[in-house]
Amino acid sequence: MDTSITTTYSIAGVMLVVALLLGFLALALGRVLGPARRASDQNPPPEHGGRTGHKTWVQFRLRYAVVALLFVSFDMEMVFMFPWAVVFKRVGLVAFFDMFVFVAILTSALFFAWKEGAFDWER
Repeated sequence: MDTSITTTYSIAGVMLVVALLLGFLALALGRVLGPARRASDQNPPPEHGGRTGHKTWVQFRLRYAVVALLFVSFDMEMVFMFPWAVVFKRVGLVAFFDMFVFVAILTSALFFAWKEGAFDWER
């Protein structure tokens, strides 16, 4: 099957138009079938806008998020190491030194996170 470049672009254009139409259709159906908008005097701010009785600016601990980001970074290391291991014999010593630099950078990031207390749950 021989398709020209204009046919490929026309298919992509039709798909774009259909996607936009479906999006606008969903918005229109939500407006038509959804609940009516209340007047501003009947629509108070969330939690009635009253005083909270306690400090509202609270600092959250982000320890779990930091550990999750470290996990993702080291998981990505495996994504890069697998193809490297497949072609290691073919590429040779250059591939070894490239991976050595890559692992050294990740190890330094791990030691930095450790030094900064990212793994200290008691702090």
